[in-house]
Amino acid sequence: MYQKAELAPSLLDRLDVALANRITGSARVGEEELLASAQGYHDRLFRRDARDPHFLASLLRQRGFAVWDEDAVEVFAGNAKRLPFNSQESQLLHGLTDALQMIRDHASRGGMPNGWFLTEIFRVGTRGIARFRNNTIRSDAPWDAGLHVTHPEPAALPAILDTFDLDHQFRDNTSRFNSLHPLRQGYRILWRFIRISPFPDFNTIMGWLAMCTWLLGKGYPLLVPDASDRELVKRMVSGPPPTRCVQWEARMLESLLTSPIA
Repeated sequence: MYQKAELAPSLLDRLDVALANRITGSARVGEEELLASAQGYHDRLFRRDARDPHFLASLLRQRGFAVWDEDAVEVFAGNAKRLPFNSQESQLLHGLTDALQMIRDHASRGGMPNGWFLTEIFRVGTRGIARFRNNTIRSDAPWDAGLHVTHPEPAALPAILDTFDLDHQFRDNTSRFNSLHPLRQGYRILWRFIRISPFPDFNTIMGWLAMCTWLLGKGYPLLVPDASDRELVKRMVSGPPPTRCVQWEARMLESLLTSPIA
């Protein structure tokens, strides 16, 4: 007699199981051990990590900078061979590492991304670049404007940033946003932020950090950009709000299964 085969678990189902296993560890014991395992996961998630230089270099490559992982390692070690301290790339790496710690601290306290928190992240990340001093909220079209994307006029940006928060579902459709998996909600936050592009430049980098702030707040590790993401994000932002991104979901699953701190 024919029997209907059971559906295989979806990628998101596997993600949720992997995250639960990371949080609980291998503990099959009492409540105290489970709580200790969860606290240990929390502590590891929000502290600096040896892979941070790779994450930050990957972010800068999304904007077209020729910054390799070894460059970032050398910059933070103080013995950079290719990127002197006063170079734009070096200054951005130092600024972004402090911005990354701000994100971790914010998420560890239960904070979610919002427009004005991200504005402060931009100030910190670009503090070493003279052209961004007293030039945070753009007064013209963004330098990194996307093709076929109409960004809001500068005069509208303060009100938009006021409502780029969880209370307003990051200016998304409320029922649609709330129906999505947290990872996919993160994609929508990235998409909406880049469509707004409130800063003169580096809006994709800040949008990625907005997504990562959300993911950290939901218990997920950082999603590290890949070389292919530069074109993927451009295509994504020029289209309708995303509902899934298989590449990123597979990458997050791999991180949860293999990363020592994920």
